[in-house]
Amino acid sequence: MAFFRFSRRQRKWRIMKKFVDTLVIAAVLTCTGCSSVGPRGMRNVHPEYNDALTSVLDQQLLNNLVRLKYRENPLFLEVSNITESRNFGFEGGLGNCRWFPHPQGIANANYLSPNFKLMNTQTPTVSYHPLRGKEFIQHLMTPIPFSAVLLMSQSGWKLERVFDLCIEKMNGVDNASNASGPTPRIKPDYEDFYRMTSLLQKLQYEHKLALGFDDGSKAVVLRFLNISDNSPEMRELREILDLEGGRNEFFFQDNFLSVSRRGLSVRMRSLMGLLFYLSHAVEVPQEDIDSGKVMTTVDADGNVFDWAKNASGKMINIKCSKTLPANAFIATHHRGHWFYISDDDLHSKSTFMFVSYLFNLQAGEASAQVVAPLLTIPTSVK
Repeated sequence: MAFFRFSRRQRKWRIMKKFVDTLVIAAVLTCTGCSSVGPRGMRNVHPEYNDALTSVLDQQLLNNLVRLKYRENPLFLEVSNITESRNFGFEGGLGNCRWFPHPQGIANANYLSPNFKLMNTQTPTVSYHPLRGKEFIQHLMTPIPFSAVLLMSQSGWKLERVFDLCIEKMNGVDNASNASGPTPRIKPDYEDFYRMTSLLQKLQYEHKLALGFDDGSKAVVLRFLNISDNSPEMRELREILDLEGGRNEFFFQDNFLSVSRRGLSVRMRSLMGLLFYLSHAVEVPQEDIDSGKVMTTVDADGNVFDWAKNASGKMINIKCSKTLPANAFIATHHRGHWFYISDDDLHSKSTFMFVSYLFNLQAGEASAQVVAPLLTIPTSVK
């Protein structure tokens, strides 16, 4: 076999050609990676950010409900901005010489070994600001407006759920008004109110009830349609709400101190009152009850009132476990335990979603006024 010794010029050309080829390959790979920054990159990244943000906000709401159960101050952080920068590039150069001994003793032929490394760095930056201040607190403490109730009911939400959560009193009929703050010591009154809303829900299912704005006065009005004034439902509703017979429409008015048999005098919960109301249904460890870390509610006979099965417990079921359950829809860790809503508990999930929508509707205007972020967190991912 014949061996040929390349000239110095030929060796340089071979080395240069291999290095150029390496640069071309690196450039092609880098440009291929850059193509994912456009529409294809959005398809890959957007769902991940969407899922993460939804999960974080749900956990925050659940965590604040648990805090209220323990009489701790809630805090809401709003994600004001999410940005992501991507850097694509490569590092390259000539490595150490590799020596190949010639079989006939001719001087060693040395070749420089090119090497390169591709780099793809992602740097997401998340900015937060706390929802606080005069405007936000006022939105939390202000009674939920009739317009919000009408909007939610006309958006497909059950009238029973909307009324049970948002209304504190109607024509003097109490809906656990003492539960719109920290857990009360005495059992709330709510049975007549819940019975009333179940009757209204039945009539809504039968298309015998409508809730809307009156064309003339623009006030919220409750109308009964195609139903006899002597029907069992109407007789019971008139008895509970003390309504005048022979009428098929009743206007809402917020002067609850002036009850009229011709209308519906309503006192609405505030958004903060609603959060407190649902917090009572949070299941807590027995050791926290025994140690007095949470309030125990009792009835007139001194028997323990079970919130999980009554009042707000009929609207949402927030369970407690020492370990994270596999069937949790949303969960938060607090005081050494996991508090969660089961994924198959559709009723509780609906209530949780309703409260999330109402929170965004009621507090969104105040939160939009806060523009300066409190905390900006960069995170590098390679």
